[in-house]
Amino acid sequence: MYRLGAAIVLLSLLVSGTRGQGSAGELALYESQRIVDMPTAGVLPTGGIQFRAIVFDSGGMTTEALIAPLARVQIGLGYSGSGIVGSGNVRWQGPPALLLRWRFLDETPVLPALAIGVETLGRGEVANGAFATAAPGAYFTLSKQFRWWLGGCAIHAGIGYGLDLRFNGGDINMWIGAEQSIGRSMALSIEANPQSIERSRPLLLNLAARWSVLRGVTLEFYLRDLLARSASQPRRWVGIECIARLSEILW
Repeated sequence: MYRLGAAIVLLSLLVSGTRGQGSAGELALYESQRIVDMPTAGVLPTGGIQFRAIVFDSGGMTTEALIAPLARVQIGLGYSGSGIVGSGNVRWQGPPALLLRWRFLDETPVLPALAIGVETLGRGEVANGAFATAAPGAYFTLSKQFRWWLGGCAIHAGIGYGLDLRFNGGDINMWIGAEQSIGRSMALSIEANPQSIERSRPLLLNLAARWSVLRGVTLEFYLRDLLARSASQPRRWVGIECIARLSEILW
C-alpha cells in the first residue's frame, strides 16, 4: 500500500506542471461526486463515464464505474475486496453494489442543487453483507456553491435510509460537509458522518485532499476518522478518479 502511495505521489510531481482539469480546484471540468465518503448532488455530464479506485487498509480496494446515459442521471456498479494488495487471502464483498443518482433540481443563485439516489456501496471491509462504514442507502442530498476570499467553496448535506448489499433496511443517517478549492487544481473536503441518528455509533470526521493532475484525472488522499473514534488512529487511504465523455473515447 505504501509503495502504491509513493508511486502516486511521484506521478503527481511529474505532472504538477500541467494544469489538471479533473473534478478539483478552480479549473475543474467536472462536479465532485462525494464529499469524502458520502454523496453530493454532483452528477456527470450527459454521456460522461467515471472510474474510481480506492486502496484501503488490510490490502483492500474499492472500485466504482458510472455512466450518465441521460441529462442529470447516472448509474453504475461498485465492487470491493480485502487482501487484494499484499499476500493475504482475498475476501470479496459478494454481490455488486448499485450506484444510482438523479439530480432533479439544478442549482440556482438562491436554491441548492437537489438529488436523490440509491447507493449500496459503503467503505472498508465487508462482513455479513454490510460494510465497515455503512452505505448511504436510499438518500436525498443537496449542494450549494459559494465564493469568498479563499476561492470557491461548496456546502453539502444529505439524509439516507441505510441499505446493505442485499437491500436490507438499516438505520436513518445524516451527513454534512464542505469542500474548499485550493488554487486551480486542488480541493480540500471535510465531512461529518454520525453513521446513524437512531443508534449511538462513533462519529466519523473524515478529510480528503484531491488533486486534478491531468484532464479528467484526480488523485485523492484520505484521512478517515480524524477523531480516532472507531480505531486507535486515523486511517490513511489513497485513490484515483478518472472521468471522460464517452464520445472522446470512441471517436
